[in-house]
Order: sequence, then structure tokens, then C-alpha cells
Amino acid sequence: MIQNWKRWGAIVLFFPLALLTLELILRTSNPPALRYYRDVKLLHAYHPEYGVTLEPNESRFVRHYADLWQGQFTTNSLGLRGLEEPIAGKQKLVCLGDSLVMGFGVSDEDTFCSILGGSAQNGKNYQSLNLGVDAYGSLGSYKRLKDMSGKIDNIKTVLFFISPNDFTMPEELRAQGILPDDENDALHENDPVWKKNFRIQFELTRLSYLLQALKLAYEQTKVKFSQTKYLVSADTKLLTSSPLVYLRETFILPIKHQKCEEKDEFICPTPLQNLNVICSDSPIDPNSLEPLPETTTRAYDLMITLSKEKGYKFVPVILPMQIEEVYCRQVGKYNALGSYAIRAKKYLDSKGIQTLDVLPYTDKMCGREFTLNGKTKKAGIQDYYIPGDGHLTKLGNLWAAESIAHALKEIK
Repeated sequence: MIQNWKRWGAIVLFFPLALLTLELILRTSNPPALRYYRDVKLLHAYHPEYGVTLEPNESRFVRHYADLWQGQFTTNSLGLRGLEEPIAGKQKLVCLGDSLVMGFGVSDEDTFCSILGGSAQNGKNYQSLNLGVDAYGSLGSYKRLKDMSGKIDNIKTVLFFISPNDFTMPEELRAQGILPDDENDALHENDPVWKKNFRIQFELTRLSYLLQALKLAYEQTKVKFSQTKYLVSADTKLLTSSPLVYLRETFILPIKHQKCEEKDEFICPTPLQNLNVICSDSPIDPNSLEPLPETTTRAYDLMITLSKEKGYKFVPVILPMQIEEVYCRQVGKYNALGSYAIRAKKYLDSKGIQTLDVLPYTDKMCGREFTLNGKTKKAGIQDYYIPGDGHLTKLGNLWAAESIAHALKEIK
């Protein structure tokens, strides 16, 4: 009997000891494959009102797990990106939105919001503050703005960057269970059980490297399973409907030849590698598109009302975030991915709110000279966006800041 108790006691002690050992191994080794996710996790903190915010007074050098980008990521005492604190009494311009605004892809001083701080608007110098937090939808942005409006004085202009991720999602991704941010907010906004569970898992995975690694592995397994399920379904459908097309696309790969004399030739606009971009000759009819979802319009209405109460100028910004849309613009055509901007603009126009559309300024992208790794080259569209990631490069942030500053002059 005593031997059995000893055996069970050893088993009970073994598992906590094993977990503690794995935790120490992960913290000590900090494997490169997980380091990026760990650094990003520790940059964030739980917020009872809008879920996730940035941890105040943090400073980390973040390197992307696939080496797509790296940069210094710092937050001030309010949890805003950058070291600069709000200057009492000075007129302020704030940037509001998701990860593109927050500035994944570059260091603090290279985000377009930071660069905007050096630009004069209407002959006046503004302090520029970055309220962006990754994965925010429209409702999250409103809650963030409301919170910070009580902590930052003399806000004169709010630039709210509309993201396609807020209320649109390609069907292939939706089939994999990936939903737009506003749709996710609508599902969980009034669900106290989900909020409680979210807080528990957020705090535990922030505390424990091991739990975060296990959660990450679980989520990636779910995504892989959904992707495989979708691909099998799509291939089966194609095989049964068009077997010859299936065989050609699956087993016959076209060979691309490049002429030697074309290697140094610069083409403007530059072709997009590995992308089959479909452009339309005609613009999209706004009346043919679905109206915005209720969660999105409610968030817009709340931001408009708040701007009137606080007395600042609310400027929704349409900053092109999809490279296909930019390419079609540069060849004088249109792309269906731009429909999200048309839907948003139509609603905001009906509310008497003027939007700032930066798409026309993409005409200045192609052929711009810049320095990369000590060499001067001419920029193509893809030099402005991080490949496979979608965020802006250092050059992309510089272009965005210049374009926004110029376009702001047209806002009445």
C-alpha cells in the first residue's frame, strides 16, 4: 500500500517538474522559431474594454520569424508606439487603426505616423501620436479612441485607417474559419463567457512561454487542417467538373524563360511575381456592392459622434493595403479587392464625412530611387510592401507619410 502511494506521488510530482523543466528550457534557449511570437506577445497586455492593448513602457527588438523584417519596438507610458510622450497643450494628430498603422515591419521612428509628426498641417505643427494596435476592427478602434481621448489633451485631427480586414474576407479564407475583425467582434461583444476565457488564456500564455508555444501549435494545426480540407474540397470539385483542367494545372508546370538582355531592364509598372492579378476595365459600381455590416456602421457612427463631442476633425483614410489594387491602378484599370474602400466611402459620404483616398498617390511609387543594402535602385510596387506579409516597408511608410500629408491639404 505504501509502495502504491509512493508510486502515485512520484507520478503526481513528475508532471509539474517536467512542465517547469520545459518552461526553463524554452526561456533559456528562446528558439528563433518561437522568439518572434514571444516578443510580440510580451508587447501586448490585456484590456478589459477592448481586449488587447500595448504594454506601457516596453522596449524590444523584434525580428520576424521568416526574416522578412526587423526593428525596434518601443511603447510610452500610455502604451502608444514610440518613446515620445504627449506634450501638454500642443495640438495633436493621432493615427488610429490596426497593425499597418501600428507599424509592424519597421522601427519606431520609421512608421508613417511618426514621420507625419514632422509635417506641418495648415501651417501648424502637430504632435503625431500612434494609437494603432494590431488586429483591431472598427469597434476596437472606436473603444481605443474613446479611452485615449480621456488621456490625451488637445487632439485636433484623428486619422482612422480603414482596413479590408475589418469587414471583408476572401471566400477561401472564410472557408478555413478565418473571419473579418468586425464579424469576430459581433460574435463575442456580448458574450461574457468568451471574454472571461479569453482573458484567462491571454494572461496564462503571456505568463508562460510553454503554454504560448502549445497554444500556437494548436492554432497552426487548426489552420493547416482547415487549409487541407479546403484544398481537398476545391481539387475534388475541379476534378469532377473539369478533369482535363485539373490534370493540366496539377501536373504540368509552365517553364518561364528570361532573356538575358531583360535582366537589368526596369519596367514601370513592374510585373508582380507569383501573382495572377485580374484587372477590370470598368470601375466597380458602388450600388452593386453589399452595404457594410451593422457592427461596422455602428462603430463609424460612434466615432463620428465622439469627434463632434470632443471637437476634433475625424478623417477616415483609405490607404491601399493590397498590392493587386495598386498594380491595377498603375495600368489604368481597377481591381475587385478595392470594393471594401468603395463600400466604406459610400456609407461615410451618406453621413457627410469626407474620406481621404491615398490610392491616386500610388502613381508616384513606380521608379522612385531608394537605397537598399548600400545600393541605389528604382522602386517597383513590391518594394513598398513586405512580401507575403502585407505590411509597409521603410520605403512604404515614407511614401505613405508623404502622400497622407499632401492629401490632408485637400480635406476641408
